[in-house]
Amino acid sequence: MKKGILLSLLAVILLAVVVCAIWYINEEGKMRAGSKDSFIPYNSAVVVTINAGAELAPEIRQAFAADLKVFRRKLLVRITDTLQQQGLVKAHPYVVAARVEGKSDVAFLYVMDNKDVISRGEVTDFLNRTFAAGGEKVRKYDRHKIYTLKQGKEIAYFAVCGGIILLSDSDLYIEDGLKQFDLEEAGEGVKPHYQNLNKYFSAGAGINILLNTGAFTELMPLYIQVKKVFPHVDITRFFKWGALDGDFSGQGICLNGFMNYSGLDGSYIATLEKQQAREANIDGVLPSGLLSLGLLNLSNPAAYFAALDNYRYTVGQKENIFRRKQQFVKMFGKGREEELRDLLQGEFAVVDLAYNEATRERDGLIVASLKSGSLCKVVLEKMMKEYARFDNQSSENYLKEYNLDREKTFRYYLFPADDLAAVYWGYIFEGIKCRCVLVEDNYLIFASSESAVKSFARDYVHGSVIRDAEWYRHLKTRLAGKYNMAYFARTAEVLPFYTSLTQGSWQQFLTRRQKELSVFSTWAWQWSNEGDMLYTTLFLSTAEIKDEIRPHVLWQTKLDGKVSMKPVPVTNHVTGEKELFVQDDRHTVYLINDVGRVLWKLPLGQQINSEVYQIDLFKNGKLQYLFSTPDKMYLIDRNGNAAGRFPVAFKGKCEQGISVYDYDNNRNYRIFVPCENREVYLYGLDGKPVEGWNPQKTDKPVVSKVQHFRVADKDYIVFADRYRFYILDRKGKERVRVSSVFDLKPHTDVYLTRKGGQPVLVFAGKGGQVHVVNFSGQTETSRVEGLSDRFEMNIVDWDGNGTGDVLFTDGNRVLVTRLDGTPLFEKKMEAKTLGFPYVYRFSAKDVRVGLTDPEQNHLFLLSADGKLSKGFPITGDSPFSIVFLGNDGFFLFAGTGNNTILKYKVQR
Repeated sequence: MKKGILLSLLAVILLAVVVCAIWYINEEGKMRAGSKDSFIPYNSAVVVTINAGAELAPEIRQAFAADLKVFRRKLLVRITDTLQQQGLVKAHPYVVAARVEGKSDVAFLYVMDNKDVISRGEVTDFLNRTFAAGGEKVRKYDRHKIYTLKQGKEIAYFAVCGGIILLSDSDLYIEDGLKQFDLEEAGEGVKPHYQNLNKYFSAGAGINILLNTGAFTELMPLYIQVKKVFPHVDITRFFKWGALDGDFSGQGICLNGFMNYSGLDGSYIATLEKQQAREANIDGVLPSGLLSLGLLNLSNPAAYFAALDNYRYTVGQKENIFRRKQQFVKMFGKGREEELRDLLQGEFAVVDLAYNEATRERDGLIVASLKSGSLCKVVLEKMMKEYARFDNQSSENYLKEYNLDREKTFRYYLFPADDLAAVYWGYIFEGIKCRCVLVEDNYLIFASSESAVKSFARDYVHGSVIRDAEWYRHLKTRLAGKYNMAYFARTAEVLPFYTSLTQGSWQQFLTRRQKELSVFSTWAWQWSNEGDMLYTTLFLSTAEIKDEIRPHVLWQTKLDGKVSMKPVPVTNHVTGEKELFVQDDRHTVYLINDVGRVLWKLPLGQQINSEVYQIDLFKNGKLQYLFSTPDKMYLIDRNGNAAGRFPVAFKGKCEQGISVYDYDNNRNYRIFVPCENREVYLYGLDGKPVEGWNPQKTDKPVVSKVQHFRVADKDYIVFADRYRFYILDRKGKERVRVSSVFDLKPHTDVYLTRKGGQPVLVFAGKGGQVHVVNFSGQTETSRVEGLSDRFEMNIVDWDGNGTGDVLFTDGNRVLVTRLDGTPLFEKKMEAKTLGFPYVYRFSAKDVRVGLTDPEQNHLFLLSADGKLSKGFPITGDSPFSIVFLGNDGFFLFAGTGNNTILKYKVQR
C-alpha cells in the first residue's frame, strides 16, 4: 500500500517536472523570439541601440560630471541602472527611443531584454517594491498589463511582454509599443525603417542611431530655430531618415553612416543627387585664422544648378528668385549669371572669421574656385561698370585697394548685391553678406566686410592657410579624402553663434555649459553623395593636438572585426579608381571604395591564405577576385557575387594557399593548389583540373606556395616540402633535380634573385639557415647566428648593386646580410615584436622596408640608410600596402585598433 502511494507520488512529481520543463522551453522560445525592434513604435523620432562598447572618454565624463549626475538621478535612468545592477535584464544591448508627444513634450522609451523566463515575475515584483511609492498600480491594456511607478513628482510606466521589458515616462508610448508588437505578431504591422537597417549598422559600434523623419520635422524644431540656420532653406526637410554608428574613444566621438533623402519633396540635399564625391583643394587659399569652414564640392556644377532650379520650384521660391535675378540684370547687365556659372569649377567655401554677438552678424568670406581667374576679372569689371551706369556713378567709386606692402596690392570692389551668391548658387550661402568682391589667382572671393578682405589678403600672401593649421589637419585625419559637403569648426569660438540658433533647453544648456563644451576642442561634419544617400561622418574631437608631421589620413572605415590580412589594392574596371579588398578576423571580406565606403561584405567562414588575384574570367575587361581559404577557392565579381563555377572545394586541405599564373599573358590562367595529401593540383578558371598536368606525389606535405618563374625562356614550377625542393616543368615533370636535404619551416617563401649575375632561388630553413639553389640544382647554405625560431625573411637589393640581399626581422631587430651571410645592416626598433618585412619600391633607387608592431599598434617605414620615413611611426597593427597614384603621390592602407582600416597620404 505504502509502496503504491510512494510510486503514485513519484509519478505526480515526475509529471509536474515534465509539464514545467515543457512550459519553460515554450516560454523561453517565446521570449527569445521577441525582438526589441518589434516594440518600438514606428513614429519614434530617434532610436538608439546602446552596445557594450558605449563608454564616454574620461575627459568627457569629467567635463560633464555634474550633468551626468543629474541625468543618473532621473527616475527612468535609475530604474534602468538598478535592473542592470540586479542582473534582472541584460546589460547590453538595449534600446532608447524618443518621440514628440503633444506640441513640445519629448517622451522616452527604454526597451530591454529580460534575463530569463523565471525572472519575469521577479522584475514586476522588484520594480513595484522598489519604485512604486504607495503600492502597486496596474491597468490592463488588451492582453497586457501596464504598471505605474512614482517617486516624488516623477512618474514612470513599465510592461513586461515575453522576454522584453518596456520602460517609459509615457504610458501612451508603451501602449503603442505593445500594440505594434501585437499587430506584427498577427501579421498586420507597419514595418518602420529601422527594422531593415541592420545591414547599415556595425555590430562593433558603441551605439547605433536611427534618425526617423520625426527627428527632423518634429524633434529638431523644439531645440533649433530652424529659420535662423538658413532663412530660406528648410533644414527639417533635408533628410527622410538616417542610420549612424557611434564610437567613443580617447580622440572623441565619431558617428559614421548614411542619411537618406529619397522621395522627400522639398529637400535641398536632393540637389547633390548627381554629384560624385571628390577631393577639394580650395583649403589651400583659405585663411588659417578662421573660426569655421563650410565646403561645397561639386563634380557636376551644371547638374547641381539644374537641380537647384527644380528645388526652388518645388518649395515655391521660383518666382521670388526670378524677380531678384531680373533686378540683377538691370544692375549688372544680361547674361552675367551664365558667364559666372561657366567659370565655376565646383568648389565653394563659406568661411566664418568672426561673430558679433550684439548684432548677431557673421563676418566672413564666400570663396569659389574658377576655371580662369583672368576671365572672371573681365566679367567682374563688366558687372561693376554696368552697375556704375545704373547708379549714375563712376566705377572707380566702388574700387578699393589694400596695399599689403610695397609690391603687393589687392584690388577689390564694394559690392551692391549682398545676396548675389545666395540667389545665384543657393540659399546655403546667405549667411555671409556679399559686400566686397575680388578675384585672386583662380578664386572668386565675396567678403562681408573690408576687414574680412584684409584678413584674407594677409594670410594668403604669408602662406598662412587653413590646410596647414594643426586643428584642421587633425580633423581631416578622421574624414574621407573625397566628399561633397563638409564643415569644420573650432568649438569654443563658434559656441556663441550656435547658441543664437538654438532655443528652449538647448539654448539654456549651451549658455551655461560653454566651458564644459570646450572639451570638444574642434569638430567636423562631412557628407559624400551616393545615389539617394549621403555617406556621413561627424567627429567631435577631444584629443590634445600635437604639432607633429604625420602622413595625412584621408579616411578611416569601421569593420565588423579587426583587419587580419595585408589590405589589397584592386582596380575598379569601370572607373579605373583604386579600391580595397580586405578581410577581418571574423573571416568577413570587404570591398571598400576610394572614399572609404564599404561597397559590400561577404562572410567566408575561413581566413584567406593566398594572394587576392584580379583576373578576367570572360576576357571582356571586367575583373574578378580569385583567392583561397584552406578548404575552398573563390572567384567573386566586383559586386560580391560568385562567378563561374566557384567556389570550388579542394580535395584536401590547402594550408599554403593557391597561386595563379598567366603563362603567356593571354588570360588562360592556371591555378596551383598544394594540398596536405601531398598532391599538387592544377585548375583552370572553369573550376576543373587541367589535363596534362601529372606531377608525382611529394614526399611530405608541401610547406611553400607553388611558384612559377621564367628564366632564359624556360618555365620552372617551384615548391618545397619539409625536406625536399622541387623544380618541375609546365606538365609536372621534374625539370631540375635538387638532391640536397633541407629542414624547412611550415610556411616557407621562395624568392627569385641573382647571385654573381646568375638567377638563383633563395629560401630560409630552420636555425637561421639561408639556402641558395641555382637552376642546375646546386645548393649553397649559409647561417645567420643569433636568430630565434620566430624570424621572418624577405629578399631586397639593400645596397643597389643588382644582387639580392637577405632581410630578416626577429623580435625587435631588423637585419640585412648578403646571400653568403655577410652582415650589411642591423637596427633595433622601438618595438615589441616585428612582423614580416615587406619591401616597397618608391623609385629605382628608393627602396624601403615596411614593418608592423601589432603589440604597440605601430607601423614603421625604414629607408636603406636605416632612418625612419617622415612622419613614422604611425598608428596601425596590420601589414600595410603602399600604392602610387601618379601626381597624387603615395598612399598607405593599414588596419588599426578598434576594427578600423585607414588610408594614409605618405610624405616622402
